[in-house]
Amino acid sequence: MNKKKIGSHLHTSPLIIQGQITFLSRHGGIWLWGNALAATLFVLLRWVESTESMALLLVWFAAILTMNVMRWLFGQRFLPSQHYSSEELQEFGQRYLVYSTLISALWGVSGFILFSFEPLMQAVHVLLLAGAIVAAMPVLALSSLALYLQIGAILLPITLNLLLIGETAQQSLALATTLLGILLAMASRSITGLLNDLHSAQIQVQEQAHTDPVTQISNRRFFDTTFKMEWRRATREAKPLSLLMIDVDHFKRYNDRHGHQAGDQCLQIIAQCIKAVARRASDVVARHGGEEFVILLPDTHLEDAALLAERVRKSVEDQRIPHSDGAIPRIVTISIGVSSCTPNSAHDAQPLHDASVVYPAMLLNAADRALYRAKRNGRNQIARESCGEGIIKLPTPQTAATHAA
Repeated sequence: MNKKKIGSHLHTSPLIIQGQITFLSRHGGIWLWGNALAATLFVLLRWVESTESMALLLVWFAAILTMNVMRWLFGQRFLPSQHYSSEELQEFGQRYLVYSTLISALWGVSGFILFSFEPLMQAVHVLLLAGAIVAAMPVLALSSLALYLQIGAILLPITLNLLLIGETAQQSLALATTLLGILLAMASRSITGLLNDLHSAQIQVQEQAHTDPVTQISNRRFFDTTFKMEWRRATREAKPLSLLMIDVDHFKRYNDRHGHQAGDQCLQIIAQCIKAVARRASDVVARHGGEEFVILLPDTHLEDAALLAERVRKSVEDQRIPHSDGAIPRIVTISIGVSSCTPNSAHDAQPLHDASVVYPAMLLNAADRALYRAKRNGRNQIARESCGEGIIKLPTPQTAATHAA
């Protein structure tokens, strides 16, 4: 894998983003107490120095605590064990960045409205602001640019105030503050590079864990994870979800006659045929196990899924892979089961009508039954079945009571 490809996935891999947000949410309490203690120290020092701006100081202190508590509570809403879609993870990360930016802005505002004219207090103020920057560094996990902006928002106000005083001591402190900001930015850049390297390694490991070693397409583990996310998305958006189950006809005979190496090459050719037909970015092509493949088609109706299935079947047939122990014609063929449904939840279903609820297993079972029917009817063909079509529907209690009467 080249570095360009790795870089393009750094901020789009859902598993990576979920791991980053999990880290931030788990350690949110530490940053909450750190900000609270630093703000308390600042208030006490300013209180000892002067009581003229006490009301403004208390308002600022309340705002700092409020924003930190809100960020912590928001982080607690994230459930690491739950499967989130890429859009949900991006939205969660963006909202977390907003809270962090507002906290940094409040620290920066203190350099204007709570500025002290005592040199010692000014130095302490700069140190506390540097601590606020260090506390903000975990957001590097989400965005390095956001941290650079927060460094400027925190240090720029007090630096300008120090320069406006015009005295040598304050100008020296302003210069030191500027250098401190540059050093912190350089340190964050080094940390960003380290994070990028770690992300690249994580992506490589994930791709290996989610890729079938023979066909180099997604494996069943990746399909199972993606199926759950797409089911939730389809439920939320009330859109259809289609599934194709593909089985290579008489593949055991092919392996026995031509050998396992030829069998692997055959599976590789079929996998490429499937990928060439299912080309949408949202389509998921995976090896489900043995000689079985699956295609998951979000926002696709049954008729469109059946058309795509026929193109896949024809593409494999056109390869004319010799099969000396197969059915006539003596070439490798596939059978495909097609099913589709529009997921819903128990909340959306009518009361006392459990049959109206569509569950994930219903789509899997319907596609599997359709595949079995295609093989039973002679193979090298497709069969379709609507989700829930093959379920035996029991009479409702009202119907049963009527018959009893």
